[in-house]
Amino acid sequence: MDQMYRADDGEDIRRDVEAAGEPMIPHVAALGGWSKPISVYDYWQLNRQKIRAQESYNKKWNESATLLPWSAGDESQKQQSQSSRLVDVLISPVAPHTAVPHRTARWTGYTKVCNFLDYAALSIPFGTLEQESSFGGRLPKIHAGDSRERYLRAYVPRNDMDKWNHGLYDSELMDGLPIGLQIIGRRFEEERVLGVAKVAENVIADHRKA
Repeated sequence: MDQMYRADDGEDIRRDVEAAGEPMIPHVAALGGWSKPISVYDYWQLNRQKIRAQESYNKKWNESATLLPWSAGDESQKQQSQSSRLVDVLISPVAPHTAVPHRTARWTGYTKVCNFLDYAALSIPFGTLEQESSFGGRLPKIHAGDSRERYLRAYVPRNDMDKWNHGLYDSELMDGLPIGLQIIGRRFEEERVLGVAKVAENVIADHRKA
């Protein structure tokens, strides 16, 4: 995915920033300078890889019609209870953390893959990290809890990026910050994604009234 973004070594970004007459902020400047612009031929090859990836994801989504309901029983029931309905949307985090200090967020895989696949995606604040759980205020307050703290202390990161994300967690610094929810739909299904977002907002509103 990153190869697609840096194919022109950031020229497109630089031209827009120069037209605005504004300085390049460090986080955006870091997107360029990784390599020289690639040739048209090499860019075609990248697009061929992108199309193959999109086809693979599309096949996997189509196969969701054969998934079994959570309540499926024995094998005979499973054969009868298969649904022909596709998964409507996917629900995922926006990031592996809440908001963090400037220039400390490094992993954007939850959202970047949607751009790469041309999926329709929308992010909304779903709750806030708080010292105590409750549904008072505009958003549900989600308590990290002692069990979460123990889990984080014992957690062994899988790689350097995971280690970096793990190191960003600070329950006091993140207290009161929003937790993002991402709703992902297939290509050209923006209307469906917006509809699900409205349902999610209604759920939040109902909990706030409770």
